[in-house]
Amino acid sequence: MRFQVYLKRRGRWRELLRLVGERAVPLVLDTGPLDTSRSPIAVAVELEETRPEALVLPPVSIEELDWYIMLADALEVKRLVIPPPPSLEDIARFYDRAVGYGVEVNWVYGTPPMTRIKDVETVARQVRTTAARIVYDPVKARGVKEIYTSLIALSGYIREIYLSNRRGEKGPRLPPFNPIGRINFVEILQALHLIQWEGRVTIRQAPQYFNELDLQLRIGAEVLDTARNIGVSKKVQKRVSAIINELMT
Repeated sequence: MRFQVYLKRRGRWRELLRLVGERAVPLVLDTGPLDTSRSPIAVAVELEETRPEALVLPPVSIEELDWYIMLADALEVKRLVIPPPPSLEDIARFYDRAVGYGVEVNWVYGTPPMTRIKDVETVARQVRTTAARIVYDPVKARGVKEIYTSLIALSGYIREIYLSNRRGEKGPRLPPFNPIGRINFVEILQALHLIQWEGRVTIRQAPQYFNELDLQLRIGAEVLDTARNIGVSKKVQKRVSAIINELMT
């Protein structure tokens, strides 16, 4: 697993960009809406210092997708994270267009029409397996069991997982290992290690918590080191085993 940091282009984002850059951590940049009437090359020059691993886009049309692909190419970015378009046919069109330019598309899971496990499996079956790659955000799940079920059932499709916490259903995104958060990310990382998932884990926390970035990265690394060297807890083993048995029956 590789740790990354999510940064949204708004407010004091350039200050936070410098903070991330000083730690040499890969960056995922949420572009927000951009003026697609401008040259994508000119916009790329303005964003050149970000050097992102991936761009997170707002909902876009197929015509706008071409512009964002040119922006990604100018930034030497090979992965786009996009809310899925409304139909299978559109998903296939978006996928084909991006692949034609050598760009990987990852859909935001939980956004219609990809809100259920079977929706992802349908895209894989009717379009292509590589067209069903997704980004998973545990904080949007309705409970612990849903998180474990989704991670295990969709492990072959999940390319990236957001790490952030919340105290309740709403509120700012807390650091993932914040003790008041309702998700136990120590156990989630152990479960991911146990099922041998390899992908990107992206710390996505509200800007006011960026001063905790070093701590969050250190805890995450320590959790994975412990899992590799000592193993995972029996609680996590039992939970993963129960979900696998349930999915197979």
